[in-house]
Amino acid sequence: MKRSPFSARLEAEFSARRAKNSRYSLRAFSALLGVDHSSLSQMLRGERSMPPGSIRGFGRRLGLSAEEIAAYTAAAHAPDDAALAHQVHLRHWTAEALVVVSDPLHYRVFEIASSPEFRADVRWIAAVAGSSSDSVNIVVQRLLRIGMLEMNGANWRTIRCSSESQFRRIALDRVRQLAAAHNPKP
Repeated sequence: MKRSPFSARLEAEFSARRAKNSRYSLRAFSALLGVDHSSLSQMLRGERSMPPGSIRGFGRRLGLSAEEIAAYTAAAHAPDDAALAHQVHLRHWTAEALVVVSDPLHYRVFEIASSPEFRADVRWIAAVAGSSSDSVNIVVQRLLRIGMLEMNGANWRTIRCSSESQFRRIALDRVRQLAAAHNPKP
């Protein structure tokens, strides 16, 4: 567990008090803060989290300003880098899944690529789908990314799929698998 900014603030306060009085102990500091000395020791080492309520109470006992206490409390609520990366990851794959199942162009491009008269030409696909080449390019890239479509030059292959509902189920399963495989752990 990573040390919180407030743990560093407490450590600095404890060190300042020890500098003034070499006999000042962790037990005395914990008594001032109103917390068990072993709990305080774990908080200072970053082995135990410091709840926002404790930050507010300790801050008041140390005479910190309301603004400084609020800043430390806000920092305690802010996600760390790993949690933030995990949130971004979930947002990305959730958006990927939603667009595949909510945008009918995905299934339409998939159908066109599966048809016997298919031509590996984005402009042709766009004309048949009644869409723009840019939109079709985005859809093709997404279908490639989730493995619903494979491309080898003019040879495009789609997975076997007999209905739009089956397409959605398979696409969502593939997005879920990709999300799990590339998941940064919080």
